[in-house]
Amino acid sequence: MATSTDLHEETMQKIGECSGQVWGYLSTEGPATITKLTKEIGEKKDLVLQAVGWLARENKLYFFEKGRNKLIGLIDHVPPHE
Repeated sequence: MATSTDLHEETMQKIGECSGQVWGYLSTEGPATITKLTKEIGEKKDLVLQAVGWLARENKLYFFEKGRNKLIGLIDHVPPHE
């Protein structure tokens, strides 16, 4: 029988892996909606939302509106000034 600690670790692992998929998709395809991310990554919407939250907390995402759509994109990393 799995303990709550095991379930927590398993959940965090899944969220982390999905975060990598979200980051990878956005880095190659550019900004997308949650619906597009969910479809293209092939994960459940709640897991994609958790992954987006993870990346947002790490300050890796920006959010904006285009028409009626809400999009998510990766924050560009500006190289430090020499």
